[in-house]
Amino acid sequence: MNGGGPAGGRTAAFDAIAPTYDASRGGTARAAVFAGQLAPLLDPAEPVLDIGVGTGIVAAELTARGHRVCGVDLSPGMLAHARERLGDRVAVGDAGRLPVRTASVAQAVSTWLLHAGPDPRAVFGEVARVLRPGGRYLVIPARGMRPTDDIGRIVGDLEDRLDPTGSRQDGPALLAPLAAAHGLTYEGAKSERPTVFRVSPADMARSIEHGRLFTGAWQVPEADLGLVALACERLRALPDPERPRVREMADFVMVFRRGT
Repeated sequence: MNGGGPAGGRTAAFDAIAPTYDASRGGTARAAVFAGQLAPLLDPAEPVLDIGVGTGIVAAELTARGHRVCGVDLSPGMLAHARERLGDRVAVGDAGRLPVRTASVAQAVSTWLLHAGPDPRAVFGEVARVLRPGGRYLVIPARGMRPTDDIGRIVGDLEDRLDPTGSRQDGPALLAPLAAAHGLTYEGAKSERPTVFRVSPADMARSIEHGRLFTGAWQVPEADLGLVALACERLRALPDPERPRVREMADFVMVFRRGT
């Protein structure tokens, strides 16, 4: 999902991948899982602001569960799909400069946003501004709990090499202190859902080579393409690289609350 930072390049990148974004990231089935994690933590009597609503696929699943969802996103290409699902309840907006009145929101959500380029300090500053006292911000991080199998070790090493400063980390260790600086208390991880899936090292290599792992949400500079090639080489060098591995990971919801 898309929502702030160096806007021009990232907006163009998300516009370009908008037609295939949902299919490359689990489609409606995965969106339904995310909505199932978020819904029990939301008040059905209050509207929900989806920051970085993207194609609206998660917001649509929340709507199907009885929630009133409005969304903002920086990418017109992504929002074209969101409008098909949500109508006029979406608008172009930067997560770091939300087009929302101060203290007007009871609850907000973001799915796979804060790793994708927006300055999390600016995002938390805006979330703190638009939330009412006692309001909550629910965040599903993109990186979650990473698999530690043979594929996961190689992909994790690639991510660390591409992001040596950890600027694209979106877990509690980085985000909780940033949120606290804006008066948002981290209340912990909720609704953890383990996921089991199958993928081969060769399939993962092909996915990385075709940009489905990093492109758009995480553009790889040309100078770092050698790191990507090396990771793909390492994946194909694993034993029986065409054999799918059973892999496990876990998604969870981080809960932040504005003080009263």
